[in-house]
Amino acid sequence: MKIATNVHRDAFGGITISNLALFNWLEEKHDVIVGIEVLISRHILGAVIFRHYDPSFFHHHMINAIDIVPQKPWERAWGMASARNRWRVLIETTKRILLQEAPDVVLLNGTYYAPWILAVAAHELGIPTVLRYAGVLKREVTGMGYFARHQLLNYERWQASTADAIIFPSSLCRKVVEEEILGAPAKHGVVIPNPVDAGTPILRRRDGRYVIAAVGRWSRVKNFQAFIALHEELLADRWLHRAVVVTSYHDKKFPIPETIVRRDPMSHDDLQKFFRTINLLVVPSHFETFCNVAAEAVILGTPVLISENVGFSEILRKAGLGRMVIANFDDPVKVAGAVKRLALTHILKKEHAALAALLDSHRIHERMIKVLNGVLRVKQ
Repeated sequence: MKIATNVHRDAFGGITISNLALFNWLEEKHDVIVGIEVLISRHILGAVIFRHYDPSFFHHHMINAIDIVPQKPWERAWGMASARNRWRVLIETTKRILLQEAPDVVLLNGTYYAPWILAVAAHELGIPTVLRYAGVLKREVTGMGYFARHQLLNYERWQASTADAIIFPSSLCRKVVEEEILGAPAKHGVVIPNPVDAGTPILRRRDGRYVIAAVGRWSRVKNFQAFIALHEELLADRWLHRAVVVTSYHDKKFPIPETIVRRDPMSHDDLQKFFRTINLLVVPSHFETFCNVAAEAVILGTPVLISENVGFSEILRKAGLGRMVIANFDDPVKVAGAVKRLALTHILKKEHAALAALLDSHRIHERMIKVLNGVLRVKQ
């Protein structure tokens, strides 16, 4: 099978990690990946994360959009036709790539500008599409004005409604998309969690300060404010700990206290090493369709604390790790109490085994390929 999909070179992002896991699994199976990357930076480094793939397996196409996407933002367009006209050259370039490569199916990762461009091009050429949700755009742009939010909702709704199948990483994601985006049940939707390769967990012993960390790109939905409030509550209670934030941090108007260590985004390998140095990963996000970083942390034996608004909470409960799930992060006192309780526990072998089975890469990717094959049969 030849699969075209939107890719990104940022190894810190969840979409990239999920893509790499799929590519690694497919590489020895005689499939072909057509990776289409839309660039909005004047200067870029080589895509190191893709270099190890054989050119016969991974066909990497890059489209330079620096003079189009930032200068003609789609949220300011008056509807689909206007947005398509603004980005006409990007869509036509994508169509030429698809005609040249002739993929069997297009896998859309997320609903932001790059997958939307790919979705429009595929739709106009009659190529079947499978949308793999990775963040609900409507939830991501809550800080924008009404007009922008309305326009982006229309684009997301069009992409979800025209997809031949939708892969949701959690039941929570499916519920939100059906209620807030589609306004009806997804006719060809299936819940398939993001895979994580089973690691070797290590037992962390309390030695001095307890290390808590929050990891993610800097955005409103990540709710780093709640992590800071937790840290300040633990300080007020004189509970010995160290707090670390790993983020891009572009919002200079939002101060990070000097008592919190901030680290820049790191490679996937370095992030896994980082997880082994902390005692607890805190995910205070207002909403996440899944949360790859939490899944990878627990697989490596690092406990996490997340809310019911994070899709990965469903997997934790199925694996018997419901103690790592709280209702929300609204009350710092309650959150601090949950942290203190988790500090007295560790992940049992049977819990880790159950989690690894639920996130098994081979099983999950087989289910994904079944969905991709399914849309091909329908189109034939």
